[in-house]
Amino acid sequence: MVMPLLVAACGDDSPTDPGPIPIPEAQLTFLRQAPNAPPLLTTDTTVLATKGQDLEVRIFYAPAPGSGSQTGEEFLRLKLEEETLLRYPANHPRQGALFQDGDTVSIRIQVAPEDIIATLEPSGLQFDPSEPAKLKLRYAESDDDIDDDGDDDPELEVEIDMWRQENPGDPWFRIGTVKSEDLDEVEAELFGFSRYALAI
Repeated sequence: MVMPLLVAACGDDSPTDPGPIPIPEAQLTFLRQAPNAPPLLTTDTTVLATKGQDLEVRIFYAPAPGSGSQTGEEFLRLKLEEETLLRYPANHPRQGALFQDGDTVSIRIQVAPEDIIATLEPSGLQFDPSEPAKLKLRYAESDDDIDDDGDDDPELEVEIDMWRQENPGDPWFRIGTVKSEDLDEVEAELFGFSRYALAI
């Protein structure tokens, strides 16, 4: 299912698009890891991104005991293309400068171990609108009791979407996403870094 981004209306008689609607945190129900979900192999990782090179970062669950595998199911995937990096953030020594081929920046991903929430830094890093970063979050290991009422909620899966929050305590904004219920995953295009969660 494709959730299109809002597009401003054209024409003098058309109403002005107010943009994404802020939703208070208390009005959202956030997906959380199931009680029996395997632990994540890492909840905090830092990688070096280079302009002119593709980058793909994955975070996995721990493998099942005795499986012989080094990893379990994938939880998160972040992908940057060669031209994704656009401008350095304001708090960087090269604040606001355009990336040139070979320029680098450290990217940090922190994951809440009990929730499906990821914080991506540095805040203020800008991506090329024609080649944005892509973030994928999977909910295959999430609690089936989405609304915490004591029973499973398969009917609520259609309402799952990805949400963005600038800072803890701020309102959340729904972002345009592509969801595959068959694969239990949601993917969104990112034009900068923030805090992201799966919620209904």
